[in-house]
Amino acid sequence: MAQAECIITAIRELMSRGRPPNSTSPARLAHSEFVAALAANVPRPIYADVDSEDLDGRADHLEKVFAALHVYLTAIIADTAHNIPGGTLDRRYLDNLFRDLSADALGVIRNAAEEMREHENWRAS
Repeated sequence: MAQAECIITAIRELMSRGRPPNSTSPARLAHSEFVAALAANVPRPIYADVDSEDLDGRADHLEKVFAALHVYLTAIIADTAHNIPGGTLDRRYLDNLFRDLSADALGVIRNAAEEMREHENWRAS
């Protein structure tokens, strides 16, 4: 946990220095924007007495992380594709793979939140 705090502090210090210099590299720009999106979206902790709202919050957090990561990956893959002769990089396949992964991960958490919500409602009645 202390290591994570150090990393978050370092990122915030870097981000507080102002906008990075303009770069002609789409990969560098995508990286800067990805780091800024992560720094602005810190997850709330989940404690031992977890409830459905905690899981919903974590799913919302991951949805934002996946959205930022998708933008970043798209830019990096596009930049990489420009440097591969013959266009052998299947960007559509990689995009679909990422979409499936993020949808599955979010689905598992959202389903767990829904099951927990049903259990909470049953206990309350």
